[in-house]
Amino acid sequence: MGELNKKTAKSLVSYPPEKWCRAYFDTKCKNFMVDNNFTESFNSWIVEARQKPIIKMLEEIRVKVMNMLRKHEAEVKSWKNEFSPHAMHLFNDYRVIAQRCKVEFNGGCGYEVTEGVDRHTINIELKRCSCRVWDLSGIPCPHAIKTFIHKKIDPIVEIHWWYSKEAYLMVYKHKIEPVRGEIFWKMEPHHAMEPPTLAKMVGRPKMKRTRENDEAKNRQGVWSASRKGMLMTCGYCGEPNHNRRKCPLISSQTSIVAEHDSDPTLYPKVVSESNFRLHERLKKINTGTRKITFQGDHDGISIPTNLPYSPKKVTWKGKEAMTSNQLQATRERKIGKLKPIGGKGM
Repeated sequence: MGELNKKTAKSLVSYPPEKWCRAYFDTKCKNFMVDNNFTESFNSWIVEARQKPIIKMLEEIRVKVMNMLRKHEAEVKSWKNEFSPHAMHLFNDYRVIAQRCKVEFNGGCGYEVTEGVDRHTINIELKRCSCRVWDLSGIPCPHAIKTFIHKKIDPIVEIHWWYSKEAYLMVYKHKIEPVRGEIFWKMEPHHAMEPPTLAKMVGRPKMKRTRENDEAKNRQGVWSASRKGMLMTCGYCGEPNHNRRKCPLISSQTSIVAEHDSDPTLYPKVVSESNFRLHERLKKINTGTRKITFQGDHDGISIPTNLPYSPKKVTWKGKEAMTSNQLQATRERKIGKLKPIGGKGM
């Protein structure tokens, strides 16, 4: 932490480690949570109720707590094991790690367990391990599990009673009794309270709490740091307290150019590389420039006269046929072979 921010590390070390370092916590508490998120969760839980008057707000919170106790009790009764699912999940992970450990026994109540390059000591009678996981959480650590397996004792019985189903059910056994309507409440005259005088404030009432400058915010399901309080820096000149859109350097240069240059500046057209390659490929394709002439007959039908090919194997109603050009060429060929009548003078 000191490598990231020396000032923060010094201010943190000034506090007693029993207040912020989990390794120095009291072993009586078996809770893993080391924050104050409970207050924020409760604040968001009653966000709709706290907008109402005091009586309505308390009534809605009472109903929410009553339903919460019922749901949690039903959830605890559905556990498949005698301990909480979270405790069993950690216990199963620790048991897998314990398979790679090696245990040594001193013949009394002390055990020495080696895990890779680390070595820890376990006291079975005091239920302590030098890694302090067992002391702080109440769930046997991998070293303790390896020790219990060596003694042929089921390690699951050493999980603290606070994680048991019985302990959880004792928390939710106290129910909130249902209450009749407000008109049936017994009110003493000297207990009545007048509502406070309402003063209309300017603007809409604030519904969200004030966040710190460096506190993260949830935007569209992603936690990101807030930009509130950050110093604005221009991306053009690098000076603070303004952005590129309002940069005075750009505005001054624009005014100078407008005074000296009456004609607007002409910039070259920008063409992307993909469009340029496509244009060059299209230039190489020969689309054809030949013109076809047509000649009309007595029926007004246009017939092409300079086609580069003559169709072959033309059929008409299932029989072989030929085009007009083929028919004319055949006729000229046949007429040219005929001999004139009446001697050589013809």
